[in-house]
Amino acid sequence: MPDPSHDKQSTEGAEGAAVAALDRGIKLDQIQDVQGAIRAYRQAVKLGHLSQTGPGREVGAQAAFNLGSVLGEVEDTAGTLRAYWDSVEMGRSSESTVGREAGAAAAFNLGLMLEEAQDAAGALQAYRGSVELGRLSETGAGREAGAKAAFGLALMLGEDEDVEGALQAYRDSVELGRLSETTEGFEARAKASYNLSVLQNQAQGT
Repeated sequence: MPDPSHDKQSTEGAEGAAVAALDRGIKLDQIQDVQGAIRAYRQAVKLGHLSQTGPGREVGAQAAFNLGSVLGEVEDTAGTLRAYWDSVEMGRSSESTVGREAGAAAAFNLGLMLEEAQDAAGALQAYRGSVELGRLSETGAGREAGAKAAFGLALMLGEDEDVEGALQAYRDSVELGRLSETTEGFEARAKASYNLSVLQNQAQGT
């Protein structure tokens, strides 16, 4: 019969090792040891998955976001996309403020990349994920990412002539930008507020 205490020890061990790997990756990143940072972040992501716990996944989401950023700098596009998707998934399953914040930021970056690659369906999915996680995060940085994602979503929906969808996305951007209390969040809010007013006037035929 399996020993539950052994499983708990394994879980806690994976969590602790994930935290150590993330810390190591950040330090290597700071001294510009790119390959070392990539290895450490990948290890933290793997351990976060293995932990199967909220705190472990939270660390994994942060590590995956950092991994995506580093891989983006070395122009590994496929690796960057995979890392950001990992961050989104782990951030959502972590059910934690920090995990959701990392996932929201990763989803926004994904949306930008997929939109540039002309993957409209993927970009819409990513932007919507960022709005969702940004709202759930209840943090300034998470809400900022969600506000910027909602603005990008609104632009895309407007181009597709989904007026109601675009109006709602602009409203989401205004709301999240206001709640973010960050400079970039306020900038997204201002742009969304202006576009919302213009689109409402157009929809009303004025």
